[in-house]
Amino acid sequence: MQSPRIWTWQVPRRKKPKGVSMTLTGKGYFIWMVKQCENGNPERIAALAKESNLSHVLIKIADGVFPYNIHPDTEQDEVKPVIEKLHEQGIAVWGWHYIYGQKPKLEADSVVVRALDLGIDGFVVNAENEYEDSGNEKAAEVYMKVLRENLGSMPIALSSYRYPGFHPNFPWSAFLEYCDYTMPQVYWVQSHNNAGEQLIRSVEQYQEISPFRPIIPTGPTFKESGWAPYKDEIVEFFQTATQLGLSAVNFWYWDGARRYLPKFWDLVRDYQYNDSEQHTGNIQQYIAALNSRNPEILIRQYADDAVQIRTDATVQGKEAIRAWYNHLLTDFPVGQFQLVKESRQEDIVNLTWEIASPDGQFLQTQETLGLDHGKIKYQYSFTRPQK
Repeated sequence: MQSPRIWTWQVPRRKKPKGVSMTLTGKGYFIWMVKQCENGNPERIAALAKESNLSHVLIKIADGVFPYNIHPDTEQDEVKPVIEKLHEQGIAVWGWHYIYGQKPKLEADSVVVRALDLGIDGFVVNAENEYEDSGNEKAAEVYMKVLRENLGSMPIALSSYRYPGFHPNFPWSAFLEYCDYTMPQVYWVQSHNNAGEQLIRSVEQYQEISPFRPIIPTGPTFKESGWAPYKDEIVEFFQTATQLGLSAVNFWYWDGARRYLPKFWDLVRDYQYNDSEQHTGNIQQYIAALNSRNPEILIRQYADDAVQIRTDATVQGKEAIRAWYNHLLTDFPVGQFQLVKESRQEDIVNLTWEIASPDGQFLQTQETLGLDHGKIKYQYSFTRPQK
């Protein structure tokens, strides 16, 4: 087996975002090892995610200074084809990185390269006991600054302990200063019948931290030391998250549920959280379709008689809209479409997205989408090209 690679090449620089706003909605699952999920088959992973009404999937892309989910013998990237297939299904993909803090700048430089290359939609920092020692605040700040300065408007979340009060030496504020979300691991291991109570306690403790970030909790669908959750506890977790007004929930972890607790996978699949299918069918699905760079996938978002009103022209019908996307993707053959902000009132969506190319071109577009049964019926688009 070959030794893992440390990535040391130059990190591409991107503009630091101002006022990033993005709402993650629905249900998501963490993937630890791609090869353990549906035998590593990208088509099957994407099809199952779609069947299960997942709005997003979170895949491990790095561990410390090393890329993760790279085949040890062939060095084949096992993540990229999964991302491509998930994007084809309109499912957002977040990458997650377990960090140790001994080489924070190298950890950050390495994962920035990988994240931008993969074209992920969001990024999760997984920091735990290695940051419990006092004095790690500086390491957290170094790591997070590199992320925020280079990932542009990509949303960033912190995944860590459920109860911050139990971990006073953990540098919570240093991490959250650069994050858009908090994803606490609300695992009631070796306990029962208090899932909702634990989630409420977790949210209350995170609310005491400055700065406060929107919370997207991660629940347990796994076994540990003979313990497993009860099905009614997962339902209570969902219900409590809804009562707390949390826009999305995650679960740990894909193959742990599929292999050992399949009934829990089915429960999560069948539970309609926060009308996740409808939300996925518009904002997140639209951005994921842009990042698929496939006009066929993009025009699936539109009604047959959709109207697109731009600053240069007004067109109607899928073929005319496809021609415009062909032009856009020719002008920006590489780069990541990033959702900068969005708002929604019933079937009217307002959003701003942007893309930067390696040669310095920058495009920001403000859009209003009118939806009909999840399809784009009309689209007002105002573009600001910049250099």
